[in-house]
Amino acid sequence: MKKEQIVSPRVEIAEKIHEELLTSLELERKLLQKELTVQETMSERVEVRKDLQKCERKIKELTEQLQKENDRSKVVKWNKQS
Repeated sequence: MKKEQIVSPRVEIAEKIHEELLTSLELERKLLQKELTVQETMSERVEVRKDLQKCERKIKELTEQLQKENDRSKVVKWNKQS
């Protein structure tokens, strides 16, 4: 009978620890899932930013090219008028 009394509190403590560990692991799983979602989103943003940078470079190049063509056109018109 004494053996049962000694084992019973240990079993109760072990069950409580087990429940706390399960709860802790579940919370950790949820946090990791949330972090994974955030990381995936950030990775997608990085790709979009790279694409935006390429587009901005191309726009800049085309704008500069157009500006040069306009400058040449003005010089040609000026020379014709003189």
